[in-house]
Amino acid sequence: MTISRRNFNAAGSIFSVLTLAGCGGGGSGEGGNAVWPIAPSPAPKAETSGFASVNGKNLYHVSSGKGVPIVFMHGGLGLDHQYFRPFIDPLADHARIVCYDQLGQGKSDRPASYDELTLERMSADCNALTKALGIDKFVLVGHSFGGFVALDFALRFPDRLSGLVLSCTAADTASFVQRNPVGGTPDQQAALGQLLTAPVASDEDLRKKWTAGAPLYYNNATPPPGVIADVDQRTIYSGAAFNRGNQLLADYNFVSRLSSINVPTSVNYGSGDIWRFGDDEKLAKNIPGAALKYFANSGHWPFQEEPAEFIRYMRSFIARLPA
Repeated sequence: MTISRRNFNAAGSIFSVLTLAGCGGGGSGEGGNAVWPIAPSPAPKAETSGFASVNGKNLYHVSSGKGVPIVFMHGGLGLDHQYFRPFIDPLADHARIVCYDQLGQGKSDRPASYDELTLERMSADCNALTKALGIDKFVLVGHSFGGFVALDFALRFPDRLSGLVLSCTAADTASFVQRNPVGGTPDQQAALGQLLTAPVASDEDLRKKWTAGAPLYYNNATPPPGVIADVDQRTIYSGAAFNRGNQLLADYNFVSRLSSINVPTSVNYGSGDIWRFGDDEKLAKNIPGAALKYFANSGHWPFQEEPAEFIRYMRSFIARLPA
């Protein structure tokens, strides 16, 4: 199954599934990448969680560690922050890690109308939440659809950022090019096709279709054994957010504005990602001074598939930031 921009626009549904694979359980620190399943990491010291009133809604957040603030922005839409953890937890040794569920997803409030979800609103929520948590400047990590929001945030609130990390994401819909061959089994391809061509009917409908097609999002369509089941049991799905995410892609294009981003930026991809993002160096080429990193043994989830290497990558990026 190959999807072009033309049939993407006709179907009105493709990129929200970019980020639905991830919330594995178990992680690894330095000294090697994870082999699944592994013993879960202990909760980081000084972990706090709760809800903050942000722009009239309650957003769920969790923080751990001390040091440079790093905010992880999940994608989907339709998922929550869980897929980042515990893989990113080793960063809490020398940084303050903040994850949160975007409006309408995870444990955060679900709005009466998902029309409230726009890139502008999600950026404004991040701005208000970080201020409520007492954070001035921070590193923002946007993964997949979260990268769309992170780009919007960087353009609206550049003074809030000390650094920007864009993971497995794109600057426009023209960049969405599917891996060919896509790999996996005919059943997995069929399940993915259902997600890409029609809205989901409910949270449960999203769950069923995603878990069937999720293996395709891993390197060579081969997820570590047990990861999909773990993802499924820990994810709070939001079918309405998934559908809204697709709508937001109709006019998504930041290419002409990339040159105005003026914060230290690093872009990363998994070499085996199901989404090739066309010219996937477009972000790094057009954001001044941006670095580009490929994870050789990853698909759409470098922090899951090569967690030790991802931690090294993040620590190196932080170490190079201006004091």
